[in-house]
Amino acid sequence: MSLRRSFGRLAATSLVLASSLACAAHPAHRDPPVQVAIVLFDGVQIIDFSAPYEVFGQAGFGVYTVSADGAPVTTAMGLRVTPDHAFADAPPADVLLVPGGDVRDAAKDNALLAFVRERSAVSRHVLSVCTGATILAAGGLLDGGRATTFHQALASLARNYPEVEVVRDVRWVDSGRIVTAAGLSSGIDAALHVVALLRGEDVARSTALHLEYAWDPKGGFVRGVLADRWLPGLDDAAWPPETTFERMVSLGDVDAWRIRYRVTSSGGADAVLASISAAMRNEAAWTPVASSPMRFTADLGGAVRELAFDATAAEGTGFVLEVTLSTRDAAKADGARRG
Repeated sequence: MSLRRSFGRLAATSLVLASSLACAAHPAHRDPPVQVAIVLFDGVQIIDFSAPYEVFGQAGFGVYTVSADGAPVTTAMGLRVTPDHAFADAPPADVLLVPGGDVRDAAKDNALLAFVRERSAVSRHVLSVCTGATILAAGGLLDGGRATTFHQALASLARNYPEVEVVRDVRWVDSGRIVTAAGLSSGIDAALHVVALLRGEDVARSTALHLEYAWDPKGGFVRGVLADRWLPGLDDAAWPPETTFERMVSLGDVDAWRIRYRVTSSGGADAVLASISAAMRNEAAWTPVASSPMRFTADLGGAVRELAFDATAAEGTGFVLEVTLSTRDAAKADGARRG
């Protein structure tokens, strides 16, 4: 008996204790113990449905995709995907997965919302990924419960659906039958959680190991608690004509954040900075620093946050706008987070 054979031989009569990475794919299951239905629509985010598809398939679940009419859909990044079924002929499913992406039209699509409500009522579990939570909320499925979503959609979910308790500091939320994941890759973790619910944690951990994924059943990395949550929206900014922003860098941690843009504008750097200064006057939480017109402070999250805008010359056209956020008393902020 060889201890190293290809994964494709798992169904053979010989025992395989260690599979080769030469074939990491799992064959389709003819009689799966659990069936998963994944709703697709124009604007869907690829990772939101494809990553959980991989998790569920590797766990031994059957998976199919479904759209309103079964016709190909175009994802948010332009990939064309042909679903397996239309709503009218979709088989029963134990798990309903609602991915996110650009959900503005999907959350107003009566046929899609009706299908989600109907199938949610008879599914063992419902899983949303990223802004898929907005679709569930639009269908009334999150009312009275806790939920999370993509970090940039947390505020709008809370604002538009006050009946939902929106949770920021988690990678996924388990509210019983309904599980909501935070953004993008969080769908992997939440899908593994659903696998654990249906087949046990050992199966979920085994699946994660085969995927070479460091799954933390207790949560793991949470994007929604990082420092850019404190950045003002500048929604009221009146930009000079022909102003464009190309984001080059956006990174940080729980206490600091830095964003760099390449900006082109008919008014130049001074006019753009003036627009920012004017918009910051409408941000009630932020106070300008008298000695430096493009510096601002705010008491947020139990600590003093400092925000600065700097413009420098760029190679070629336009200029570079650097936005930096720092925390004056990081220890105090950490205590507030722990409390």
